[in-house]
Amino acid sequence: MSSKNGILVFLDRDLKAPQPALEKALKLARAAGQRLTVAVNSDSAAMRRAVGFDDQRRENAERQIVRAWEKRIDDLVGDVAVEKRVAAHRDAETALRETVVDCAPSLIVVHTSDEGTLKRHLFTPRDWLLIRHAPCPVLCVHSPAWSDPPRITAAVEPEEEAGGLDSAVIHQARYWSEQLHGELEAVHVLEHPDETLLLVAGEALPEYAASAKSIRDYHAKALAEFARRENLPDERTTLLEGPVTRTLVDYCEDEGCDLLVVGTVRRNTVERLLLGATAESLLTRTVNDVLVVKPEDFESDWT
Repeated sequence: MSSKNGILVFLDRDLKAPQPALEKALKLARAAGQRLTVAVNSDSAAMRRAVGFDDQRRENAERQIVRAWEKRIDDLVGDVAVEKRVAAHRDAETALRETVVDCAPSLIVVHTSDEGTLKRHLFTPRDWLLIRHAPCPVLCVHSPAWSDPPRITAAVEPEEEAGGLDSAVIHQARYWSEQLHGELEAVHVLEHPDETLLLVAGEALPEYAASAKSIRDYHAKALAEFARRENLPDERTTLLEGPVTRTLVDYCEDEGCDLLVVGTVRRNTVERLLLGATAESLLTRTVNDVLVVKPEDFESDWT
């Protein structure tokens, strides 16, 4: 995997808060020998309210906040050399885009926020913005530390053609599994149609039940072929059945998965409302970290 310009991590904007994204980005950078850029938006609405319209006081306060952030970063990274990008931007989305475009990283690491699903749809959080727009993989992390060794689970759709998004997903999962000396596995979720939809479509339930085995066999064969193609032992693959998001969340929780690697494609607003977005919905439900991988032909609108 090309390191390009290394790893970019975005810090949470609370100066005194723990920074789980930085902790894990440091671990990844050390393991892979990649450079690390640490970015934070130091804008403070409280500071602006406190200084009012006095430009000189505002500029002095901004410089003090920048110095405080730089010291905080130095304290957190210890003796690790990192590039620090601390700047105040009132437009958070523009600041995010400009930083990503300027750094051109091979991986972005960000702490997943705790907003509920409704609030996320009203005010798009950083992790969703990065998943939708950033041209590189995005690792969305929670606070719990990884196991030693970490368990890395790649969620794949093996019926797709070779060399597609699945290949990108398993290659990212394998790369980080090798760097972290982790345990790699692949899972595929077979989602059956809702019984109500079958009745509406005129498909008799007994007839579908009779064909369910052949459908299951087809997906099991596709997963086995995928494992053979990617040199993954059969015992490191699992065929699951059920609603995709809930099934993946339950599996990762039951099996102690540390990092779930999934693929995503670019969808417009209407498609997201109608079809949902598995990667985005996982972030609001799972307690493990999620690495979101883009297809090779992903065209970012952040330029």
